[in-house]
This record gives sequence, structure tokens and C-alpha cells, in this order.
Amino acid sequence: MEIELSRIFVKVIQHRSFSSAAEILKLPKSSVSRAISRLELESGTKLIIRTTRSLNLTEAGREFYEACLPAVLMLEEAQRNLEGKDKTISGTIKITAPEDLGIWVISPVIAELSLKHPTLNFEFSFTDSVVDIIKEGFDIAIRLGKRIDSGLKLTQTGDVVLIAVASPKYLAKNEKIKHPNDLKEHTFLSHFWSKQWTMKSVKAVVNVPIKTKITGNNMISIMNMSIAGCGIAFVPRYLCDSHLKLGKLVHVLPEWKSLPISASIITPVSPSSSLKLKTTVTAIQKALNEALK
Repeated sequence: MEIELSRIFVKVIQHRSFSSAAEILKLPKSSVSRAISRLELESGTKLIIRTTRSLNLTEAGREFYEACLPAVLMLEEAQRNLEGKDKTISGTIKITAPEDLGIWVISPVIAELSLKHPTLNFEFSFTDSVVDIIKEGFDIAIRLGKRIDSGLKLTQTGDVVLIAVASPKYLAKNEKIKHPNDLKEHTFLSHFWSKQWTMKSVKAVVNVPIKTKITGNNMISIMNMSIAGCGIAFVPRYLCDSHLKLGKLVHVLPEWKSLPISASIITPVSPSSSLKLKTTVTAIQKALNEALK
């Protein structure tokens, strides 16, 4: 038995009329009449006694109506609450991003959107592990590197570029650096995945093998140790830019930088599918474009 037949039955009884129920349901009167007949046929029970002037319930019909009414009312209330959900900036957005990029660039975006839209909530997980955003229920993922086509929606942003930096204190105590090959004589602070630095200029690309004094999985910590004078670090430009301006770090070999690492925003559905998703993706895209330019 189809649930819609029960809903039509409830509407007929609520409005004491086939014509009124048909108008409310936006159905032809004949369709409403056939639905009641089918309900009675499938249940094998007479539910309504109709005359030219009145509409009355049988005992079974009244019991069925009283049983169905609360469920139909709850369903209609749920439908009313659902209407326009994708047209409002409310609800919850779940975001994952690489740790350093998340802390440095995405966190301020979340804070700004949260203050601007009081009914918009966020859950975030900043990790360098690549999570299954469908399985884990994420609405947005920021990814670095070459994208593996998985049928997910992609919004392209800028490129992450790493540069060599060191503190003035470290550079004052060590030999001057004029070419990437000179780095072989220096102390390195590096991410776990770095075995060599690939550096490019306008004219050349050089691979510099490195032996690190300190290795770790967090670029912010590596950068802070470089500020303390522990060695040369290869970190994202967006991460160290403010420290360069303050003179806490010096850009070593300013003509050289890493190969670009593409950054992109991944979503399971098109950002245009809901206003809250579109608003969040647009804000993140703007922040990434600004940070990575």
C-alpha cells in the first residue's frame, strides 16, 4: 500500500470533501476519488460512506484516520522545515584541509563566516592525511598536489610555493649563500617527506640533496625553529611572509623557489547546489587566492 494513498485519505477527511482535498493537493478530483477506491480495494476494507450530500467514516475508517493523522502532520511539518534550506546560509559545514594551510588560511575564514552568519556552524579537521570526504561526511576539502579524478567537484585556486628562509642570526654565523649548490654546507630543518629540495629560477632547475638536523611533520614548527636560528627551512611563502616583513626571517636565494604545488577546493556536490556551500567555498577561494598569489 502506497503511503501517498493514506495522505490523500487524510486530506479528504480533514476537509470533508473530495473537491477541497483535490484543490489542496493540486490533483484532479478524479485522481483523489481513484486513490480512495484503490486504498479501500487494497486494504479490503470500506473506509468512507459517500452520499450526494455527505461524507462519513466507517468505524474502520475512523480508526485508520486517527492512526494516520499524526504521521501525516509530522511529514508535512518536516517538509515545511525543509523548504528553502538550500537557499539559506544556515546549518553545518564540515571542512578538512592540510594542517598548516588550515591553521594559517582557513581558520580566519571560518571565524569570519561564523561571525557574519550566526546560524551557520562549522566542523573542521586539519590533517595532512588525505581523508575520504564522502565516507567521513565532509562538505569541503582543500587538497594540495595533483588531483586524482574521482568524480568530485573541483574549484581551482592558486599554487603553493616554498622558499628557503633563515634567521639573520643564523646567516651571520654561517657562510654566504649565492647558489643552491652552496646549501649543501648548511644546516637544514625539513618536513619528513623532504629528501632533497627542488629549486627553480627563471633559467634553471636544481635538485639539492639535504641532510636535516631537525625533521618534523609541521611547517609552522619548522619555521619557528628557523626563526630561533636553528637552520634553513623550506616553507610556504604564505606562512613566512609576515616574518620576512618583520625581519625575523630572511629570504635566502630570492631568485629561487620551489616548483608550484597546485591547491584546489574539492566538494562532493557543486558549490552552487546550496547557498551555505557556495558562500563558504567562495570565501575560502578568495582567501587562498590572496594567500597564494
